[in-house]
Amino acid sequence: MINQSYTERLFFSLLLLLLSVSIVSCENNESFEKKPKVEIKYLEGRAVLYREGVPFRIKGAAGTEHLDKLAAYGGNSIRTWSLHNAEEILDEAHKNGLTVTLGLEVGIPYWGEDFNYWNLWAVDRKIDELRPSIEKYKDHPALLMWGVGNEVSLKGGPRYLVYYILNRIAKMVKEVDPDHPTMTAINMQTFGRTRYLMPHIDVLGYNGFSEIVPFYASNKNYGNKGWGKAYILSEWGPPGHWEVQDTEWGAPLEMSNSLKTAYQNQYWELISQDSLALIGTYAFYWGNKFEITPTWFSLFSEEGYESESVQFLRWTWTGQEPGNFAPRIEQLLLDGQVPSLNTYLTADSSYSAEAIVEDRENDPITFRWEIREEESKFYEVNPYQYNMIQLLPEDFEAEIEFKTPKNEGAYRLYVYAFDGNGNFASSNLPFYVINR
Repeated sequence: MINQSYTERLFFSLLLLLLSVSIVSCENNESFEKKPKVEIKYLEGRAVLYREGVPFRIKGAAGTEHLDKLAAYGGNSIRTWSLHNAEEILDEAHKNGLTVTLGLEVGIPYWGEDFNYWNLWAVDRKIDELRPSIEKYKDHPALLMWGVGNEVSLKGGPRYLVYYILNRIAKMVKEVDPDHPTMTAINMQTFGRTRYLMPHIDVLGYNGFSEIVPFYASNKNYGNKGWGKAYILSEWGPPGHWEVQDTEWGAPLEMSNSLKTAYQNQYWELISQDSLALIGTYAFYWGNKFEITPTWFSLFSEEGYESESVQFLRWTWTGQEPGNFAPRIEQLLLDGQVPSLNTYLTADSSYSAEAIVEDRENDPITFRWEIREEESKFYEVNPYQYNMIQLLPEDFEAEIEFKTPKNEGAYRLYVYAFDGNGNFASSNLPFYVINR
């Protein structure tokens, strides 16, 4: 007869063994079935972005300002170009329920200026410099994906060599952080075997403005040289300063806010038709930045007032119209006339300017006028840049008298219209002063 205590011990030993096997089996299954926090899935040939197991369509803006408004207006993501203030940006985005495509700057502004791309040892050092930042931010709850460089092939070096380096960076990123996709942004005109040269890039970002029309007309993402996989519009908006008509002295003509919105609407109709591989968009630029002018791409004034374009984006994200519409500057007149393409004015002379403004609610409009020297750099404000207030009247109205500068050269006349409800419109006129 078997001793009962021995039987009990044997029973419990077998039970513990079964439990341990079960636990190990569950742990192995969990490890086997563990999914990335963010991933791209291809369902019947259609690309879908998943975040925490739930489909996630990017409704985003490129920029880091006014995140509370972005969230309130239906946006869900922002895009950056570098790791500058990364922790602060990630925390602020998370506080507002937003995600972040976090940029990894590949050089300042481009690699290749301080060393040769063919120096693979120098490239290795550059890649290793990024590794600690990937480790630091990979578990942040706001992180959506990594943006590996931005239009690097424009100035960084031979295109295919740049793609090779970008792919190496993406490979390192994925080794350190397998939970988030990698993305690189290229110009819409830049193509050529990207799919085969960058296998470690999960998402291709297209920076597109007026090129959006031929891009979709030619179905470029899916052609023989196209990416063919998941993509985003990493920057999009109305035509850029390189895509419009210039004056004889090289000053690009900035269009009105209402015309910018009309272009946005045209582009959005094309963008929204692609449900096959497009996983989202980032409008450019959510905030205020200088590029040729302070208003070319800025969706907000420097004070934080909203343009008509902000209200358009809100409509695309939510279908809701604003409670109060932004004003429109329909025309900027010079001496009562529509100015010519090439406006030459006499130095140290008086002229009149008038902004023709419409406001849907007939709000009382206030104005600000400025005269500034035309910038010689596209992306930087020169240290000597200032508003020549001595040439303007003390009180601003819809129509003003102003004097031209004494020195010959290129200038711009700016006008801003504010409706008192947090909205604004702007317009400007480039002119050239001559001495007679």
